[in-house]
Amino acid sequence: MYNHENKARELKKQGNNCSVSLHSAFYEDINISEEYPDPRSIDGKCGALLTALKILEETGNSKELEKFEKRFKDKFGYTKCIELMTHERRCSDYVGESAKMIDEILNN
Repeated sequence: MYNHENKARELKKQGNNCSVSLHSAFYEDINISEEYPDPRSIDGKCGALLTALKILEETGNSKELEKFEKRFKDKFGYTKCIELMTHERRCSDYVGESAKMIDEILNN
């Protein structure tokens, strides 16, 4: 499998939103739908988190969803976009780290 972290970060730096950046980093390499969740569309959650969960679900890793969300929250302190944006990290960090965590799951 590929390392999608840098690709996701670069797509975010090019001005794409978190969902588009993460989805596009994986889209050509794995079998996922063309659709991605709108950022903050579920309880105000980060688009990188929502897209990561969708990618995991679509790749047959539904058993990892709860663990992924917990890991995301443990790493960043929050899951909601508005809360994440009040800290010193950039959205490209959330996108890149989510891509890295997805790759770790898909490569196991």
